[in-house]
Amino acid sequence: MKNSAIKTVTLIIFATMFSKVLGLVRDMLLAYYYGATPENAAFLAALRIPLTFFDLIFGAAILGVFIPIYNSIRETNQQNENKPDIKNIGNADDFANIFISTVILLTGILSFLGIIFSERIVMLITSGYDEEKLKLTSDLLKILFPMIIFIGSTYILTGILQSKDKFLIPAFVSAVSNTGVIFYFLFLNKYFGIYGLSAAYLISWAIQVLTLALPLRKTNYKYKFKLDFKNPELIKAVKTTIPIMAGSWLVPVGFLAGNNYASKTIENDAAITSFYYSTVVFLLISGILTHSICNYIFPKLAQNASDENKTEFLNIVKNGLSAAFFIIIPVSCIVYVLRNEAIVILFMRGEFTADVALTTANMLAALIPAMVMFSVTEILNRVYYAKKMAKFPMIASLCGIILNIALCEIFIVRMGLSPVYIAVSSFCAQTLAALILMIVLAKKIKGVFIKVFFVNFFKTVISSAVLFTSAMFIYNIIKNDVFNANLLTNILTSAAVAVAGIIIYLAVNFALKTDLLFSLRKKAINTEKE
Repeated sequence: MKNSAIKTVTLIIFATMFSKVLGLVRDMLLAYYYGATPENAAFLAALRIPLTFFDLIFGAAILGVFIPIYNSIRETNQQNENKPDIKNIGNADDFANIFISTVILLTGILSFLGIIFSERIVMLITSGYDEEKLKLTSDLLKILFPMIIFIGSTYILTGILQSKDKFLIPAFVSAVSNTGVIFYFLFLNKYFGIYGLSAAYLISWAIQVLTLALPLRKTNYKYKFKLDFKNPELIKAVKTTIPIMAGSWLVPVGFLAGNNYASKTIENDAAITSFYYSTVVFLLISGILTHSICNYIFPKLAQNASDENKTEFLNIVKNGLSAAFFIIIPVSCIVYVLRNEAIVILFMRGEFTADVALTTANMLAALIPAMVMFSVTEILNRVYYAKKMAKFPMIASLCGIILNIALCEIFIVRMGLSPVYIAVSSFCAQTLAALILMIVLAKKIKGVFIKVFFVNFFKTVISSAVLFTSAMFIYNIIKNDVFNANLLTNILTSAAVAVAGIIIYLAVNFALKTDLLFSLRKKAINTEKE
């Protein structure tokens, strides 16, 4: 990557991290005030339903369909600017208006249906709830379902900004809405309770739309509600949507399946809460790094997907995967060692007891190895979307879903094992999907898995293994009684292990002369000279 690219990705990571930290503070306050209570179990289920419905139907379609077509129109427009004899295929922003208006219409209809049939939806997804909890979840769902209208608009406006090389505002946008929810917890929760919290989440998504819409006006983009079902680009988008939709189902269906099977366990409130917060930490860590890389490379992949730009395309894929491995593998090792401290520091206070914290930490332990698989899946999905090969993410996703549900059924219902095995099922599903995508990549897009790539990958693995062994050794010497220790002791323990692990990891990579580390060092030196 060029110096400017490194700077951009670094700024994106920090902006995303700031937003995620505020999101984490929001979840910490949720854990403090509601813990593993029936109210929280109802709220988490109601919150997950509209988010999952959006992800199942619209999320990947926007990422995998809208952004490539939008960029393709922009590129064609730019090429034809000096060729008046060539008929233009249309204006990119005009297509954006049609696309976003269509999404608003469809999400509006889905929201209306979700409100009308909220009770039946809750009964289907949370089959282990009693009548009182079903009623509360249904009431909260009626408030939360319209979120998908604002989520759809947010996704599209984000795609437009990223396509115009405006990356920081989309990375920062959730910080504004998270601040609003934090304000609610601190000052309004005692008056309006869980119902007011649901309204606060709905309003927070509306705030995100406004936060993105204002800077978009400076790029000369003006939104006008416009429906045109005969638009050729919209028709093209619809035709390619179904396989891309299915390709995104692995994570959201995994959440629904996990929530459903958690509700069937004896301690369903604690199981649902533990599953939610283990996935919060999982996505916080893997999501910050993975999506920062994905958000930067996907428009680039879409712009270089043609055969004429094959070399650049392959370089983007190799650099994206290498960067993900170099960062996420060692981070997952550190998180595994410090998983108990992480959960206790973040959530164990108020209604979030030590027993719930232990179950959450055990679930997180099962999910941690999936961080690498999640990263591979997210990056390769975008590779296939850019190449218009959406059937492969669909196949990988469906295979992962089938395995996830089958294992949950075996572990939880048939064998009666602990809720931790819900997370184990999720890890197995992520692994299967990632393996399928990597095998297809090796066969269909040759030039990524070359000798240099594997050499650097193994150097990363060796360095991470040394890090893990050293971190475990240091941790065992400290012998921290995590669930009884005070907050400062847990923080100092985590800092000591993490800092030592990072230093050891970088030192081993330096000794092994890992290409990525030396490349970053060289570019950093050049940047200082400039």
